[in-house]
Amino acid sequence: MLQAHGLAKRYGTLEVFRDLSLTLASHEAVALIGPSGAGKSTLLQLLGTLDRPDAGSVVFEGQRVDTLSRAAQARFRQLHLGFVFQFHHLLVDFTAVENVAMPLRLAGTGKAEAHRQAAELLGSLGLADRLAHFPAQLSGGEQQRVAIARALIGRPRLLLADEPTGNLDAANTDRLFDLLHDQARRHGVALLIATHNRAAASRLDRVLELSAGRLTELTP
Repeated sequence: MLQAHGLAKRYGTLEVFRDLSLTLASHEAVALIGPSGAGKSTLLQLLGTLDRPDAGSVVFEGQRVDTLSRAAQARFRQLHLGFVFQFHHLLVDFTAVENVAMPLRLAGTGKAEAHRQAAELLGSLGLADRLAHFPAQLSGGEQQRVAIARALIGRPRLLLADEPTGNLDAANTDRLFDLLHDQARRHGVALLIATHNRAAASRLDRVLELSAGRLTELTP
């Protein structure tokens, strides 16, 4: 599904990495581990077309996407990508179901249908009794599940998660990794999670380590 070849990125005199390549198959759940500052977030931003590489290419289902115009990249993200971040970025003045329905509403889906789909997805994530709750009324784990639902509501082909469990305890971290893995399989989504948590990473199909500018696949 996704092929990146020879990626390089530099910020001023700081070289984050160069000549970095990876592939990601459909239905595959992959963990990206490495120390803070190794470039995990930068790599996800390049793969998700939120930033452009200085060299190399990003190809999604046969189409090169790193060289698309900004408008075309925005359309590509809307159609094919879902993002989950460490900080959920939920809209504080909207309920859980309204937050999740928002991408559909922005795409032109009617309110009733968008809320129906959002409620169904939240229910599958164990949040059927939290639909009318605002973010401040939800626990950290519940807020992240709402963020996952929002990322999945548009039926993305690829889900990118950047340290989604950074603010959760060990038990909730394991639950969230299992949840992401399950949702990826259930919805046919390719999943790439950047994390510093090696134990949680081992729950996925593959583990890639980014360190000192090099990407290495670890033996299970």
